[in-house]
Amino acid sequence: MFKKFYGLSLLLISTVAFADFCPCPSSFNLIQIGNSLDQILKTCCAPSSPPKTYQKPIPVPQKWSYNIAPPPNPANAVQGSVELIVTFDETEKVTNITVNAQSLTTTNCGSAPTTSFSVTPAQAGTIQIGSTAAQVIAACREPMFKQLGVPQTSNQTPPIITELQYNGPPPVTLKFVNGSLTEIIKGLNASPTAPAQ
Repeated sequence: MFKKFYGLSLLLISTVAFADFCPCPSSFNLIQIGNSLDQILKTCCAPSSPPKTYQKPIPVPQKWSYNIAPPPNPANAVQGSVELIVTFDETEKVTNITVNAQSLTTTNCGSAPTTSFSVTPAQAGTIQIGSTAAQVIAACREPMFKQLGVPQTSNQTPPIITELQYNGPPPVTLKFVNGSLTEIIKGLNASPTAPAQ
């Protein structure tokens, strides 16, 4: 009697465990970058939450301006602010840094931006050519002014982003651009959020 009960229990447990089994995205050999959203939905189990779909703005060049108050100078009671201008290309990478009309490759965003070439990128609050927009915001905060360029071609349409969230071990988010898988985000960073619209 005990053997029958034990065998039945094992069968029941394995059936329940198999019902919760999701072959992907935790098994990455079943999916690849470039697969379509339809292919993934047919291959994988249902996502843990409804798909998030949003449109990302068309990437354009940008120019961000900061006015940074210099440290107090008792000898000179009237002081202007330091003007920091950061220019980005359409991929949101820094292409130019200007501090008070002097072009630099690296600077800090402290109370007195450095205008010398001796700043090392490892210092806190430092930005350099090639930094991302997110890195500039982390180092310098949101800019006082943003100037947006125009799209390179007038017939560009904003890409449609779709995210599928899977809560399995490890948590995974699959990111699609215009219906094609472009990114597999594993672990703690697997919960990207859609930008505010």
